[in-house]
Amino acid sequence: MCHRHLVPSEIEARATGQEKIEVAFQCTYTECRSIFIGYYEREPNNLYKLKNVSPRKFEGTKFAREIDATSTEFVTIYNQAEAAETAGYDRIAGMGYRKSLEFLIKDYLLLIYPDKKNDISKALLGKCIDEYVDDPKIKAYAKRAAWLGNDETHYIRKWESKDIADLKILIRLCTNWIESSLLTAKYEKEMGST
Repeated sequence: MCHRHLVPSEIEARATGQEKIEVAFQCTYTECRSIFIGYYEREPNNLYKLKNVSPRKFEGTKFAREIDATSTEFVTIYNQAEAAETAGYDRIAGMGYRKSLEFLIKDYLLLIYPDKKNDISKALLGKCIDEYVDDPKIKAYAKRAAWLGNDETHYIRKWESKDIADLKILIRLCTNWIESSLLTAKYEKEMGST
């Protein structure tokens, strides 16, 4: 609940089936002391393994100031997708991550090309990446993220060996490269070229 490392205090454990146990714990952090439940299932080796914990207090991903300023919608949508994933809605979270990517890329492009607002806003994400993204790193990772994001919305997956974790890594790479690009442009403008 408080997102701190702890050794919880066990309150009580009960079997909920032949292969499952639920354990009530209390957080040992003095400013929290929240009660939560750990859900365990028996493994083939007859040991019980923690499978889930609830309730979970969601704490969204923090992005760099440059990303927040470029696309508040990206940050909002990304964190909603992350909240869905945390709540166990992994089948819809991927669609949210894909949508967040579109906002990130388009808002970044609108910052660079404000005169192209109508074209960028209406174009498909892939076309925006191909036609407007000049930075080779942003283009490379935005394309890959779009491919995986599309897998999260379509019936048949093209990238069977990749999953939502890979999509999140690619989006993070995009945010990192966009942040670098924005900071580079800022300091070049403020200090000139050497």
